[in-house]
Amino acid sequence: MVLLRRFAVAVFCCVLAALHISAQAQTTTPMGKLVLIPYQEPGSDDPHAAAVTQVLSDDLTAAGVTFATAAPTAHLEAVANAAKLCADNNATALLIPDGRYEQSQKRFAVSLIVVVKNETHVEFRLDEVGCDGVVRWSNVATGDQAQSGVYNAGNAGAAVDAAFRDAIKSETATFASAKIADPPAAAGPPAAAAAASAPAVQTYLLIPFGQPGVADPRVSDITHSLLTQMQARKLKVVVAGTTIDHLTAIATAPQLCAANNAQAIVVPSIRLEQSISTGRSHAVLRMSLLNCDGAIDGQSVSDADMGQLFIYNFGAALVGVAERAMETGLDQLFPSTKSTNGV
Repeated sequence: MVLLRRFAVAVFCCVLAALHISAQAQTTTPMGKLVLIPYQEPGSDDPHAAAVTQVLSDDLTAAGVTFATAAPTAHLEAVANAAKLCADNNATALLIPDGRYEQSQKRFAVSLIVVVKNETHVEFRLDEVGCDGVVRWSNVATGDQAQSGVYNAGNAGAAVDAAFRDAIKSETATFASAKIADPPAAAGPPAAAAAASAPAVQTYLLIPFGQPGVADPRVSDITHSLLTQMQARKLKVVVAGTTIDHLTAIATAPQLCAANNAQAIVVPSIRLEQSISTGRSHAVLRMSLLNCDGAIDGQSVSDADMGQLFIYNFGAALVGVAERAMETGLDQLFPSTKSTNGV
């Protein structure tokens, strides 16, 4: 009898253990395969971009995330084509990185020598976008590096790469442990709708350069500069009252248009870089023109370079080089306004 009881208890414990393992398996279901959109975009010559993509790829692999890497494409265009990218790669979502960096320099006279200190700050954003083009998860991580030396603080470019590595490592760990809602069931083919002519554009909604979680102190000035240049071309423009994650503009275009009484949306993004050693600033400006259905009607990519013997005001130099890139970009996006720009 005693042996029988012990056997029954053992069987009961095994059943409980099996149920516990099964429950754990159900609550830790691995995420589906993702499509990684490279950090670098077509038309950009950011010297750090390819390394950012490689570091992110390596960290995702180490974290056990299953993904396929797509060819470089404009990030907003990737969102617009999310369904096809998912289908082509048998994936459940896209993973899209973005970011920025800035550097500053201080000099201290110590006796007869000059001590130079460089500080580098990076902000790195990662978005998971569903196959329906809706942002399901977003987060921003930061990385910082400081260098100092006599007359020369070292390799400023290497500091940017190191700061990105720190930010990406933190971001990847956060993403790998995040609890992201399951993607919606795949929708069937959309029903055919009667063709309707789009309303004539009377007002453009300009989305600010700034995005939530990214603390860039210059984006307000850069947004104002773009607004001024658009208005100089006789375009009627209103600026969205709040910053948004730019990747959400595709899915929320109807609401954005309705809330701002606009018929089209301009979504700008910019990559800025500076060389502390040469005193040069560089900008790559990308602008996308959306209709109120969230489709991309036009895109432009322009760049500008500006050199100074010494950069005393790093922020002013970045705003200045951004303004130089705007003219060519607006010529591409609104070619009919080129002659009214006073060139």
